[in-house]
Amino acid sequence: MAKAFEQPFDAANIPGPKMATLLEKGKPVANMIKRAKRPLLIVGPDMTDAMFERVLRFAEKGMTIVATGSAITRFVEAGYKGNNVKYAVLHELTQFLLDPEWKGLDGNGNYDLVLMLGTIYYHGSQMLAAIKNFAPHIRALAIDRYYHPNAAMSFGNLWKKEEDYLKLLDEILNEL
Repeated sequence: MAKAFEQPFDAANIPGPKMATLLEKGKPVANMIKRAKRPLLIVGPDMTDAMFERVLRFAEKGMTIVATGSAITRFVEAGYKGNNVKYAVLHELTQFLLDPEWKGLDGNGNYDLVLMLGTIYYHGSQMLAAIKNFAPHIRALAIDRYYHPNAAMSFGNLWKKEEDYLKLLDEILNEL
């Protein structure tokens, strides 16, 4: 039976009346990525090795990825040579995303779908809150191990069930 409600991972995260729809399958996320004109995956340093393997698969599929914090070192150490992985400071990136006229990291325009995983929870939560409240031109999804109520849609709290979480990421990747 599907859960109708999930608790924020951080008890102090009080999002207001509009909370993220709980995602329990990966296929809807894959469909949103396919329909998006300009999807962007934001990754942070809170990634396990298994999560990073999936992020590399997103990169191999041509998705634009922004590594924040020390996450960029994972790509460097892995020897990733693709040109679709960029580096940005999360807070500055968020400010750019809020501007509908921003030209994007490649000069081709702002993004219409932002996915987030592996960011430090309280940093990612604030980024998602800013997008929710000040960027109606962007749909933000949290495909992280934690429920992010400030996203439009979010996976539930799966930090104790990494196998279940990785299955959801694999389901997204297999559909792309």
